[in-house]
Amino acid sequence: MNGFKTILAGAALLAAPALTLAPAGAAEPIKVGIALSQSGNLADSAEHYKKAVELWRDQVNARGGLLNRPVELVLYDDRSDPATAARLYERLITNDNVDLLVSPWGSASTATATAVAEKHKRVMINSGGASEKIHQRNFKHIFQSAAPISAYVEGIGPVAEKFGLKTMDIISRDYPAARDMEVALNKIAKDRNIKIEKAEYFPAGTSDYSSYLAQAKQSNPDIWISVGYPNEAIEMVRQFRANNYLPKLFVHNGASIDDFVKAAGKDAEYAVGMSLYEPVLKTKGNAEFVKAYKDKYGAEPGYYSGFGYAGVTVLEEAVRKTGSLDQDKLRETLSTMETDTVLGHHKVDPKTGLQVGVKGLLVQIRDGKRAIIYPEELKTADAVIPMPAWANR
Repeated sequence: MNGFKTILAGAALLAAPALTLAPAGAAEPIKVGIALSQSGNLADSAEHYKKAVELWRDQVNARGGLLNRPVELVLYDDRSDPATAARLYERLITNDNVDLLVSPWGSASTATATAVAEKHKRVMINSGGASEKIHQRNFKHIFQSAAPISAYVEGIGPVAEKFGLKTMDIISRDYPAARDMEVALNKIAKDRNIKIEKAEYFPAGTSDYSSYLAQAKQSNPDIWISVGYPNEAIEMVRQFRANNYLPKLFVHNGASIDDFVKAAGKDAEYAVGMSLYEPVLKTKGNAEFVKAYKDKYGAEPGYYSGFGYAGVTVLEEAVRKTGSLDQDKLRETLSTMETDTVLGHHKVDPKTGLQVGVKGLLVQIRDGKRAIIYPEELKTADAVIPMPAWANR
C-alpha cells in the first residue's frame, strides 16, 4: 500500500516496506506515527480503528496531501501491551522522526504512550483512549478526540429512570476505562436514586463468568453493566442463556460492535450497547465516510472505526489551521480548536485536553441490527425494557 510501513514490535524489519517511490523533486512525506494492536487480545478491536486511519491516509493523499505533502503512516504492532506501546512511541519519536502522533487503541496503552509524547513535548491526538485519568496528569500536549468514558454511560440514568430500574451491578474487565466508568456511574446513581449493589472487576483473559452469574441470581439487579471488549460481551450473553438468567437491562460497550452481533447471533437480541458512533448519525461528513469505508472494506464502520477516523480528521484540521508542523503552534491550535467530526462536535478542555463535546449513545440490538434508543432526539427505535425472557423469544 502506498505510504505505508508495517513493522513488528520489538523485532527487526521483516520485509521491505511497500512504498511507492516519489518522483524526483517530490515533497518529503509527512510521517504519522502510530502503534496499535495487530496481535494480542485487542487486535480484533484495533483492526477497525486501523482501517479508518488507513482510509483517511488514502483520502488525504487523493486530495493532494497535507500542507502539499503526501502522508505516510509509520505503523507498529504494540502486541496489546502498554509497556511495548511506550517503547514504540519512543522509537517513533527518536528513531523514525515522525512528524505527527496518533494514540494506540485502548486506554492502558494510550496512558503509557501519552506519557512518552509529553516527555518529548510532542503533540498527540488521543483517539483511542477513553479513560479520563489520561487527562488528569497536567499534560500539555495530549488532546482527546475520543469521547471520555463518562459519555459512554451518560444515557444510563435517563433510561433507568424512564423504565423504573433501581439497582445495578458493575461487572467489568479491570482496566482504567472501567474504573472511570464506575466513578461516572456512582454520580449517576446518586443523582437518580439507583443503588449500585456491587462493582467487581475481572482480569484480561477471563471467559468464565459463572461466579458473577451465581451472585446476580441471588441479588437480581435490574441492570448488569460492563465495559470491555466484544468477545467478553459475547461470552456473557451465551452464559446468560445457558444459565437461564437475564437482568432487566444488559449494557456492554462491546455490544455496539458488529462482531458482537455476528458471533452472538440471536443471543445478542435486546442487549444494549454503549456507543459513541453509528453509521446512521447525521454528523458532518459521516455519510461520505460510511460510503468510502463500505466501498473499501465491504462493511459499514462501527464506533471503533469512528474513533480512528475522527482522530485523524481532527489532526488534519489542526495542521491545516496551523499551517505548520511546529509542535508548540499545533498545541496552541488544538487547545482551543472546535470542529465537527463523524462522532459529533469536537471540543476539549483547554487545561486538560479532555474531550467535552462528543455525546454518548445507547443502542439496542433489534433483529440483528443496532437501533439508537438514547438520546430521544436521535433515537431510531423505542427501547424494549425489560429484555424478554429467553423462553419468550
